[in-house]
Amino acid sequence: MPSKIGATTASVAGGAAGTATAAVGAAAAEVTGDAAWHAQIAALTAETTKATERDVQLRIVSTELTTIKKVADERVQ
Repeated sequence: MPSKIGATTASVAGGAAGTATAAVGAAAAEVTGDAAWHAQIAALTAETTKATERDVQLRIVSTELTTIKKVADERVQ
């Protein structure tokens, strides 16, 4: 008479299939997560570049305005 203690062959096979499916799902999630992370880094890099370009433009305008103000102040004196 077989013992009913422990797992049956069907439950062991089902457990192994479930573990394999979970492993594949985890690997797919990791690849998707990695792609999303790279996309976020690319977006951040693009925004940083835009901000740097704006900062340079503002510095140029500020320098030009300061120069114009100095020239105007010298003319007044």
